[in-house]
Formats: sequence, C-alpha cells, structure tokens
Amino acid sequence: MALQLCCDERTKNLIVASVCMSMCMMAVYPASSVQNVALAESTNIDLNVGYYSEIVKYVACILVGFIFHPFYKLVGIKVTAATTILLITGGFWVMIWIVNEAVIYFGYFLSGLGAGALWIIWPMTVMDNSEESQAQRNMGYWWMAEALGPTVGALINYFYFQNVTTISSENRVMLYSICCAITVIAALVATITVTDITKSSARHRPLKQDEITYVEIDEKGQKKEYEADVQVLVGKSEEKAGVPSPTQPDETNAAEWFRKMAKTKEFWILLLPLIYWGFIWGYFMKMLPTATASISNRRDMIPLTTLVSGAAMLIGATSWNFVARCFNNTVCIILATVMQFIAITLSILIFPKNAASEIVEVGTAETYIKPDNIYLVVIAGLIGLADSGVSIIYYTVAGRVYGSGTSLGFSVNNNGFCVFYIVSMFAPSLFDLHSYCYCMFGAVLLMCLSLTVGLRRFMH
Repeated sequence: MALQLCCDERTKNLIVASVCMSMCMMAVYPASSVQNVALAESTNIDLNVGYYSEIVKYVACILVGFIFHPFYKLVGIKVTAATTILLITGGFWVMIWIVNEAVIYFGYFLSGLGAGALWIIWPMTVMDNSEESQAQRNMGYWWMAEALGPTVGALINYFYFQNVTTISSENRVMLYSICCAITVIAALVATITVTDITKSSARHRPLKQDEITYVEIDEKGQKKEYEADVQVLVGKSEEKAGVPSPTQPDETNAAEWFRKMAKTKEFWILLLPLIYWGFIWGYFMKMLPTATASISNRRDMIPLTTLVSGAAMLIGATSWNFVARCFNNTVCIILATVMQFIAITLSILIFPKNAASEIVEVGTAETYIKPDNIYLVVIAGLIGLADSGVSIIYYTVAGRVYGSGTSLGFSVNNNGFCVFYIVSMFAPSLFDLHSYCYCMFGAVLLMCLSLTVGLRRFMH
C-alpha cells in the first residue's frame, strides 16, 4: 500500500510539472515573439528595447541560480512553484500598461526571476520523481507537454492576428492580458497539487574511488561512523562494507557538492551546450520573429513560426525516444545537428542582413533568394524538432551527471544559459543577422561534440 501511494505521488508530481510548464510556455512564447514588433508599431518606444529588456530579464535569471536552492530548501516546493510562476507575469503587466522604458525593464526583471526558477524547478521535479530506467522517457513526456504550450498559445494568436498588418494598442493589451490570466491559473494549479517527495536513492552519477565513503558496521549491524545516508547490505560474517555514498546537497554541504563536481570533466563539458542554447534561443525567441516582419506584411506569420516550432517540438518529444531506441542517442544528436545547420543556412539566404535590428520595408532589401513564407515554416519546424531532441537528451544526461544534486546542478545550467542568451541579445546592436548565423554554426557544432564525444558514457 505504501509503495502504491509513493508511485501515485510521483506520477502526480510528473503530471503537475508537465501541466504547469505547458501553461507557462503557452503564455511566455507568444508574448516574447511579438514584443519587438508590438513596441515598434503600437508605441513610440524603439524595438531594440525588446532586446534590452531580455538582457535585464536574463540577468535576473542568473541571480536566481544563486538563490533558488536556499529559497527552495527554506519554503518548500509549493511556495517556490507558486512564486516562480507569478513572477513571470511581471513582463506581461508592463506591456499592458506601458509607462516608459524603465518600467518595462523592471517588469522584465521580475519576469526573469520567475523564468529562471521555472527552468530549474520543473526539470528537477521530473528527474527527482523518476527512476533511472524511466528518466529519459519521463523527460520526453515533460518536453512534449512543454512543447504543447507554445503550440496552443501560438494557434490562438495566429487566428487573432488574421488580416492584421500592423499591431495596434488594442491587439497588444488583449494578447498580454490573456497571457497574465493563463499564468495565474498555472500558479494556482502548482500551489494546490505539487508536493515534495523523497528523491530516488538509486540514481546518481558513477563515483570515482576517492568519492566513495566506507561505512563501518558494528556487531549489531549499526553504522559506527558515516558521512551520508547510504543503503548497506550486511551478511552474518561481514564486519565492514564499502558502498558508494552520493552527497545529498543542502545548505550545509552545497559548497562540498560543487567542490566535488568541479573536479570532474563531465561537469565542465555539460556547460558547453549552453552556448548553443543561448544563441539558438536568442535567435528563435527574438530575432526570427523580428526578421519575419521584414519579409512579410502578414503579422499572423509571427505567431505561425511559434506554432510550427511548437508543433515540431511536440512531434519530436514523441519521436526522439523512438529513434533512440532504434539506434542510439548519438545518432539523435547528429540528426538534430544537421537539421539546425539547414535552418541556419536558410536564414542566411532569405533574410536581409539588418532584419534583426529594424523592420525593413518588404521587398526593398537584397537577399540571396526570394523570401517566401514556406521558408519561415521550414526554419521554425527544423529548429523546434531538432531542439526537442537535444533538450530531452541533455536534461537526461545532466540528471545522471548531477545525481542527487539536481537543484544545484540545474541552477548552474540556468546561469550558463542566461549568460549566453544575454550575449545573443547584444548581437543586433553589434553586427548583422548573417554574422550571428555564422556564430550559430559554431555553437551547434560545439553542442554536438560535447554530447557525442565528451559525455558519451552518459548517453546510454
């Protein structure tokens, strides 16, 4: 009976993590993709404020990486989840009632605190509620739910922006009001339903010899001295047993966990794919929607790119695990790399060089090939499909490397991603879109090599 309750509790938490992430992404993706064009067409504020507000947002995300773990330990998962989701609405309110640039930056700072924690708490919840044999499968289900969110949100926006050639103040207010409502509902769901659970004791990264704690057992079978809770099987004639003891991270031993992890090459290799995510997501979330306005007068094409990529992520979440079973994770990463290369190449061919920093009149700028909406669909689809595979595999691998320290480990990941995303937001002010695409080629290749070569023993 106790086992059944435990399983039910874990399953419930997995469902809550999926539902809440889906609802948050239903609001965040469409709101972010429209922001630059909405500022340019419905206010007197320059569209580059959209890029700068993203920088402020992700500076806040970095701060979350330092405070999430102690906050989570202090207040528990319910309060952490509710606070995380409600903070996200900060970026929505300031787009409804626009006062000036400073207020927009403040709202996006609050939103960044929530967004940063969002990408820590829910992957952590999935891994902590999954046994090792089911971790990648459950991460795939979670990613499928995450992909469903922007797909539904973009579908609503697509129909709302039908026949719209210029985003008005009324359009902007309606969009961000809907985003606020969805996010508040997600906060209520998390507060009522999610619960803390005992983490899986069976899942931890392979330990080296100097990381093994030997536990001495007395004649009564009791541990005489120990460094952490471990499971020991004692035979009648055994006097001493040596078992791996993963360090359980909390406020008292977080520094020790970082010290041990920093000595492993896998810890540092895990940071390299974050360069890829910073550049790819910077392009997908802000630059691609902004550049779309320079090759098409249809404003419904902006949510359409989000819709297509979300649908592709949804398909990927259900298909990449199948591909991995037929072949292996290495083949999946190589296929995803090829898809990203094709999408980047198409971007160079159809977009004007300055399309990321200003809205160019359609048909007036030089491009390598004649732009067409079908190319936008292909680019968005390839990016979404490829990134879903990379994300499922990466988070599973990271969970294996971090072991019982998922909240600390994913906090490190969050900070690394935010740093490179911030760098990508400076790009439109420093160089043209084509140069940025060349940088993405290098970032994608680095991701591929990191996972297929550097972390290959955690890929199976």
